[in-house]
Amino acid sequence: MVIDLKRELKKYFGFDTFRPGQEKILQNLLAHQDTLAILPTGGGKTLLYQMYGAITRQRVMIVSPLISLMQDQVSRLQFLGSKRVVALTSALDFQEKMAILNHLNRYQFIYVSPEMLANDQVQQRLKRLSIGLFVVDEAHCISEWGPDFRPDYLKLGTVREMLGRPLTLMMTATATQPVRRDIIRHMNFRFEDVHQIVLPVNRANIFLSAKIFANQHDKDAALIELVKQLNGPGIIYFSSKSKAEQAANTLTNETNRRVMAYHGGMDSQPRFHIQQQFLAGNLDIVCATSAFGMGIDKDNIRFVIHYHLPANIQSYVQEIGRCGRDQQPGLAILMYEPNDRGLQMGLIDHTIPDESLLRYLYQHPKALATDDQFRVVKYYHDSGDSFEQAKSIFDPARTRRVKELGAMVQYVYTEKCRRDELLKYFDETVPDGERNPAFCCDHDVDFWNRWQDFNRQYLIQPEKSGQNETKGWQQVIDQLFLSKN
Repeated sequence: MVIDLKRELKKYFGFDTFRPGQEKILQNLLAHQDTLAILPTGGGKTLLYQMYGAITRQRVMIVSPLISLMQDQVSRLQFLGSKRVVALTSALDFQEKMAILNHLNRYQFIYVSPEMLANDQVQQRLKRLSIGLFVVDEAHCISEWGPDFRPDYLKLGTVREMLGRPLTLMMTATATQPVRRDIIRHMNFRFEDVHQIVLPVNRANIFLSAKIFANQHDKDAALIELVKQLNGPGIIYFSSKSKAEQAANTLTNETNRRVMAYHGGMDSQPRFHIQQQFLAGNLDIVCATSAFGMGIDKDNIRFVIHYHLPANIQSYVQEIGRCGRDQQPGLAILMYEPNDRGLQMGLIDHTIPDESLLRYLYQHPKALATDDQFRVVKYYHDSGDSFEQAKSIFDPARTRRVKELGAMVQYVYTEKCRRDELLKYFDETVPDGERNPAFCCDHDVDFWNRWQDFNRQYLIQPEKSGQNETKGWQQVIDQLFLSKN
């Protein structure tokens, strides 16, 4: 039977047309083809499994990395009218967890973390169910988080086997060719057996900029000036929880913007409230660590600022992709101070032990039980992996992270087109005829020397009737920097 997918889209979601890639992915799934989908941030990944479940009435299990993301998706499905949806998370108390496990067969959409899937009790309950679609959301986490941060991600292939090899959809916004191969390998597929749908990562409506500051004082002063003038909602990313909180307090006192901090060290309830306030438009700016952003369905974010250097280009592209999802102009600003690289190297040292420390920990396992820094080392030690086996995991992970950080620093210092620098990391280029030097990056226009004169120099010119010309960057940037006064 041929299914009219556009009619089903209108029936269940009220949309007339699909976003790029969505229809082809659904056709793959309905033809029972395991699929890896690389859709840019805002590409509508959640609609894929929601619509598949609605059409087929089959049970869908979604592996998701964050509790807040699962809670948001559950709320969204409930809003759409589905009552058979649940999230199995560590936020549940014992009674709640047991009540859900005892009645799992009642639910059509089941959200679960990799760590919960590693639980024997959960596995035994899931084995009794018929899973129509097994979804791995943010699938890049298998490759990027699995070895040295959340090793239960590496067991998802085994979980899929345990569930009887259900139809599988793996989704993410960015993945290089090596990462895609890594995902497929860890999911226990042969590379040629997975249908890949890979959309370009380029977001032409986001203006790219970066600035090197001599010291943190200059950077802080520039951040205050930016926030005073930037128009619309925005996210400012930090690598430090304490700096995110400090900046939120400073910006609240120094500007007229409504600003809050958000990071993984906060209790789940305050984090949820901040996320909902931002989505509802009751907050202008969130000062966040990377814990904020996945699954944020807010299409009018106008700017993303990185106060600290991101760990890698993949994360950077994902995070800046959270602005301009309405296809209107967005602005990405990266503020770099030379000590930022040292901060990221410190984070690598903190999470990935070198050979001497790893050897010491294996010789003194009691140390593993008392320091959360060594949680992943303890995981491998307690799983029976030898020192050499653990070393073979951590050494390549450390090398990869240092190399990725180097590519991020190179982006900051490049004198070439920033868009080209980002895209080449994913083996992409700007298609012929689609390059717009009037709205690309700060190497095409004198952005940093002129933005502070915005209400004098960057006046919005009314568009003449009958013209379809692309707005000049001055007009676009003026909209972003337009004073609220």
